[in-house]
Amino acid sequence: MVLRLLATLTLLLLVYYLMPVHAGSTTSDLPWLGLDVLLFAAIVGVQVPLILRARYPFLRSLEAMGLSVSLYLMMFARVYVSLSAADSAAFTQVLDHSNALYFTVTVFATVGFGDISAVTNSVKLVVTVQMILNLVVLGLVVRLLLTAGQRGMEQRRSQN
Repeated sequence: MVLRLLATLTLLLLVYYLMPVHAGSTTSDLPWLGLDVLLFAAIVGVQVPLILRARYPFLRSLEAMGLSVSLYLMMFARVYVSLSAADSAAFTQVLDHSNALYFTVTVFATVGFGDISAVTNSVKLVVTVQMILNLVVLGLVVRLLLTAGQRGMEQRRSQN
């Protein structure tokens, strides 16, 4: 289970880092964010039945949380890389893949060191959307996956 999670996270990171950025373009990955959010919701939705049927439901729910949160963070990091490439003044510094992921995690963790921040109003709006969705991910998605793990454990106990 740990190896599967590590392999999946490695694959996600490879895709994230190897995906080309359209530098200097006025288009970004922002229009894809809605589709990404729907894809994220579908992946979370698929995880629930897998957790309920798993041999170790609670461990499977932890794995699903790790995958889901990582995917969510990389979705927003990808958008930030693209926005930064399209407009070098969008953030206090031009973001590469690593800095975008760092910025996304600091926003998600509500740390906000301030070393990187959104400058333009449109990017501030995207960051605000991320902050609101962070609450949904932490409040709803994590709760859903943990509850599925608990129910799966209860089902396993009742079968024995």
